[in-house]
Amino acid sequence: MNYLSPRIRSAVQSIDEQSLENLQEIRLRAGRPLAVSIAGREHFVTLAGRLTAYPEQAVTVLRMEVQETFRALCEYSVYSYSQELREGYITLKGGARAGIAGTAVYEDFRLKSMRDISSICLRIPRQVRNCADALIRQTVARSDGGLIVFGRAGSGKTTILRDMCRILGGRYRVSLIDTRCEIAGTLHGMPQFDVGLHTDVFDGMPRGEGAVMALRAMTPEYIVCDEISTLDEAEALMQVSGCGVRIIASAHSGSIEDAMRRKCIKLLAGAGVFEYAALLGSGTSPGVLREVVRLERSC
Repeated sequence: MNYLSPRIRSAVQSIDEQSLENLQEIRLRAGRPLAVSIAGREHFVTLAGRLTAYPEQAVTVLRMEVQETFRALCEYSVYSYSQELREGYITLKGGARAGIAGTAVYEDFRLKSMRDISSICLRIPRQVRNCADALIRQTVARSDGGLIVFGRAGSGKTTILRDMCRILGGRYRVSLIDTRCEIAGTLHGMPQFDVGLHTDVFDGMPRGEGAVMALRAMTPEYIVCDEISTLDEAEALMQVSGCGVRIIASAHSGSIEDAMRRKCIKLLAGAGVFEYAALLGSGTSPGVLREVVRLERSC
């Protein structure tokens, strides 16, 4: 709440208590209505904090309010957040993430930063204990192989991985490669979420480098990472898996079939890094399983 401009903060804080408990996102769009996502549905918000389906009744977010919030998110030093802005988001203390949209700034044909910020999406993380129970029973508890979790944005992939770390980390040595600083929500070296008694967190570490470093330094039985997307990451995970470490990871996809067409996912599945694949559905609670399949090794 402290990042929001006073008028927007007042409107959000006035939302009824039950809705606030289920708040997933706050969306600021310059010149357009204030919106929030609650239990998977987007609503507009009036100045008095009432949820409405009618945009004309909602608070209109001013451009200066978007800019003010953006500067606060960057701790009033946009330059020091240039690396995060190249990725389109800022990770906040405690694991929350702010997605940023605006005008690209290029230097030497490379994306350097963003300016004229037009939209901000504040995503609110939560610890949902035991949401990964069913997935663990159907996959990693049945085999010695790895698991890849697919889902669309907002399906609960990060929440599921957080709970898997907590459960598995209660019995096994787990290394969490928390590249986007979201799963553990580490602050000054201390995870803000319960990620397991025997879990070691590599905060802000690139996935591939972090996995190899964890293998050498922490002798993990499991390595957990989120949002794998490149061949470099896939090759690093193959190297680690070949040393007997089980990999649990996530990736964006609306279906298992679509995901398997991506080179990095196809490579990992074919090499036997992942024995199971799971697809999450979008619903009112995280970790709703739509599909679980056993993958066939091709090499």
